Amino acid sequence: MRRTILAGAALAGVLVATGLAGTAVAAPDAAPAACSPTRTPASFRACIATATAAYTQLWQPLLAAHGSTTGSPAVSIYTGVPLNPCFDATVGDVVEASFWCDRNETVYVSAPASPYWTRDYAREAKAQGILAADARRVHRSQKRLLAGFANQGAATELAHELGHWVQYATGIDAYYLQKSQGTGRLAERYGSAFELAADCMAGWVQGRAAASGAWRNTAVLRWASHATIAELGGDLSGMRPHFRFPRETTVIAHGGPYSRLRLYDAGWALGASAADGVTGCAQAAADYTRTEPPPVSSRSARR
Repeated sequence: MRRTILAGAALAGVLVATGLAGTAVAAPDAAPAACSPTRTPASFRACIATATAAYTQLWQPLLAAHGSTTGSPAVSIYTGVPLNPCFDATVGDVVEASFWCDRNETVYVSAPASPYWTRDYAREAKAQGILAADARRVHRSQKRLLAGFANQGAATELAHELGHWVQYATGIDAYYLQKSQGTGRLAERYGSAFELAADCMAGWVQGRAAASGAWRNTAVLRWASHATIAELGGDLSGMRPHFRFPRETTVIAHGGPYSRLRLYDAGWALGASAADGVTGCAQAAADYTRTEPPPVSSRSARR
């Protein structure tokens, strides 16, 4: 198995190369370059390192305000079946997507999956006759959108998994776990709230990064993030221009494109306005799934 661990000195080395080590949030005119639109192993590693540094830096003050003393997570980029203490990655579809493991506080980022999210969305949008509208809106050709934006898609998927890290760091993951135990529609709704809150947190950190100047914000990058969230939602049937989807009759598991995009956009608005992404996203997911939000006002230290 080949994988790259971005932690400690190794991560610091990449951050120095990308100009983010030890810096405060950049001013808008000095924002770091977006993840390279050309996906190579080196650009992918640099993108994930840059995104990890920017996103965790934005979350840290909010985590401290909620009483968390959990440090930044490790990030493992994998190209083969990832050995980890949380899942048997040889079973199911774990290796097809990135995931968070609380037992070793690591986000596992899937290198094989990264080329697919935006590219497959664009293919389906073309098949349903709406890619041209997307292309006009973001000032790119349909051919360029069809080529995909693998790095930005992976950064967005990373933002969702870091949402689970935030849930862990604030202790609210245990609340969701307890409430989702057993069978029945209520338990299922709490499981969905857990995942949709992480989508909201992905939107929060990307919206906060754009508003604060920590990440360059362009129309095509927003398109790539939305395309990723929609593709992760599964069924893309019935799409309309500008990421409008029919609402699911019942929200199952992570939710479909409509639910995931709705929570992601709610998070983006919270982040852009500098609102609390922990309580705000917990409440947004609770409202949407008709569940009780977790207690997030304060917590004891994990360590």
